[in-house]
Amino acid sequence: MSVSDSKRHYQAGLVLFEQRRFADAAHHFEIAMRSEIERRAMRPHMRSLSFLGLSRALSDRPRPEDVAACEQAARADNFDPVLHANLGHMYLLMGKTSRALATLVQARRLDPENVRARALLARFDRRKPPVIPRLDRDHPLNRSLGRLRALLSGGRRLQSRAER
Repeated sequence: MSVSDSKRHYQAGLVLFEQRRFADAAHHFEIAMRSEIERRAMRPHMRSLSFLGLSRALSDRPRPEDVAACEQAARADNFDPVLHANLGHMYLLMGKTSRALATLVQARRLDPENVRARALLARFDRRKPPVIPRLDRDHPLNRSLGRLRALLSGGRRLQSRAER
C-alpha cells in the first residue's frame, strides 16, 4: 500500500471519528497503521495509533492495549496536543480523572485553541462563572455574591474556611 493510501485511510478514519462512527473509524486507522508497518516506515504515524486506540475504546470498551496505544503515541510525540487530548479522553473513559485532567491540561498548554481538549476539560469545571465578570473571581464582592447564589440555588452547603 502506498503512502497516499495510508493518508487516505487516516483521513477517512478522522471523518468517521467526527461522525461518531468509532468502529468504522478504527477499521480505517488500523489499515493506515498496517500500511505504515508494511512499508517499514521509519516512524509510524502516531496520530493513527492514538486514534486507533481511542476509536476502539469508544466503540466497545477500553482495553489495556488501547490505553497502551494512546500512551505510546503521546510518549513518542510529546509535543502533539492531539495525542495528549486523545490520551486524556482515554483516561476519562477508564475513570482515571486525575490523570485525565493532567493530560488535558498539558494538551491545552501545547495548543490553547485545541477544541477537543477544551471540551473535555469543560467536564471538570464545576464552578459557575463569577457573578460580576468584570471583577476577578477572588474579589470579595464576587465571593460573597457567589456564596449567596449557591445558597439560593440549593447548591452544596457553604463551608467556612476552618471546615475546608
